[in-house]
Amino acid sequence: MADYLSTSTIASMIRSYQSVQYSRRVYPLEVRQQKFETLSKGWGDLKTKLTSLKTSAYDFKTSTDSSLFFTRSVKVSNESILTATASSNAPESSYTMRINQLAKSDLIVSQTQTSETAVASMAGTHKITIGSGDYTSTVDVELTNTETNESIMEKLALAINSDKAVSLSGSFDPAATFSGTGSFTIDVNGTEDTIDYDYGTTSKTYTEVMDDLVEDINSNVTGVLAEKVTDDATGFVSLQITVANSDHALTIAGTSSFLNMDVTKEKGASGLANASLFSPASDQSKFSVTAKESGYDNRLIMSDTSGSILNQVGLTSALLTGRTIAADDNSAGFIYTSTSSTDNELNSKMEFNGINIQRNSNVITDLVDSVTFNLNAINQNDDPDVSVSVNVDTDSITNDIKEFISNFNNAYTYIKNNSYSSGSKEDRGAFVGDSTARSLMSTLTNIAMGKVSGLSEDSFSYLSEVGITFSPTGGLSISDSSMLETALKEKAGQVADLFSSTNGIANTLYDTLDNYLGADGSISNLIESYNDNASYYTDKIENINKSIDKSADILRNQYEDLQMQLLTLTYSFQSMNAFSSGQY
Repeated sequence: MADYLSTSTIASMIRSYQSVQYSRRVYPLEVRQQKFETLSKGWGDLKTKLTSLKTSAYDFKTSTDSSLFFTRSVKVSNESILTATASSNAPESSYTMRINQLAKSDLIVSQTQTSETAVASMAGTHKITIGSGDYTSTVDVELTNTETNESIMEKLALAINSDKAVSLSGSFDPAATFSGTGSFTIDVNGTEDTIDYDYGTTSKTYTEVMDDLVEDINSNVTGVLAEKVTDDATGFVSLQITVANSDHALTIAGTSSFLNMDVTKEKGASGLANASLFSPASDQSKFSVTAKESGYDNRLIMSDTSGSILNQVGLTSALLTGRTIAADDNSAGFIYTSTSSTDNELNSKMEFNGINIQRNSNVITDLVDSVTFNLNAINQNDDPDVSVSVNVDTDSITNDIKEFISNFNNAYTYIKNNSYSSGSKEDRGAFVGDSTARSLMSTLTNIAMGKVSGLSEDSFSYLSEVGITFSPTGGLSISDSSMLETALKEKAGQVADLFSSTNGIANTLYDTLDNYLGADGSISNLIESYNDNASYYTDKIENINKSIDKSADILRNQYEDLQMQLLTLTYSFQSMNAFSSGQY
């Protein structure tokens, strides 16, 4: 009898109890849990595929000139000389081009001077102006009586390269009070912000006003630094606004009655030109200035405003005004001629369809609408003219259509394959008998095969009319690539309408999927419901397992108590037998 309550037997009985309880109470719940998890995963996978399809539909539903169906390709006969790109809806056309001169940035060099030669009588502030294009900047250079030729050039280069657009207000007694209201605008490279001030009821000292404006500007205007500046001699305060990016222009308006900071398209010298100091030979120094923008319209215009620092390095007033060309490597002067807008070495020059054309840049965007030409080299005498043709990019559009078709078929076949069963539970699709899946599959079929309404009678109304057909087995396919290519070349607008008109395939598909995929869409609601059910059964299974384990522990304790009682009885029985047999 002891075998019935051995430790191994008790463990076996507990396992048997747990197995029976699992089969009766847990397994049916796990089946239901697995069902809901399968449904959630199935709809989650479908949602991912439908989201990709929706993205494709969005790309195709654009009805503007930037529609994918108006994509252009450009062919250039010699891309070492020039390349070209065309944006959507660029006119289909052909051109011949011959590049005779590339655009260059204006360049001026100083006289070559002995580096260590001391320069006396130049102490003080020297002001120069540098102009290029629509902008002119004033640059201050501070000199002492301790400079050499090299250090003067070094300070001049540093002053130009560090100069940024700055606007300084008038000076105000810091203890005086200001009362008034108003506003002014700060425009940084086309981005405008308005600063309001109101001291109409509560006046403040100018120190406090400057502090308020500095905080307001720095908190609300991107791309500038506002500072309160104190004059060391008078103690008066001013507002200074400095542009952070040297290439950006500054415009301030609306301050004439108070701050007197009105400036229009102010740009620092470092945004117009680059200055360099170099040594053409041992112990020699030379200074150069290069315009940042190429072309005749951006040529350098320089002068000494006060002082004579440019004159000191050989850039005399006569040389700068007359645009004297440097005679040799040691002379000061301009490197490129710039006699007039037509006679210069700064513009790009080309023959375009037999007509002579000039531009400031080697990147030309205003010659043909929506076409950009990038000039790389000049035509040599024996080089043929470069031919450029702009055409419908049928390859790119077809690839986009193929991607659309692939995304459509991924979603369609997924629904189809999961909506049927081979008869066994194991092969039963997640969407078998599901009305939502059935409805969605039917909708996709109707969109693919149906007629697009609202188009003129002579326009394409079916996908099949452009070589795209639908099969209930596999979905969409390009069944006639020649028909599609012809339609894209000759009637791109009609193909676009087939997809992007109000009732077009892409628009209808996008709106349909949006209803299914939105936060409150039917698919989102289904996934949420299935997840809730799966979580419910997960929690229930966990609680039942805990209950079974608890009951098993109670049984184990009861069996162990019985085991101890049995051992006690067995010991007593054996003792009595021994006594009666005379062993004691």
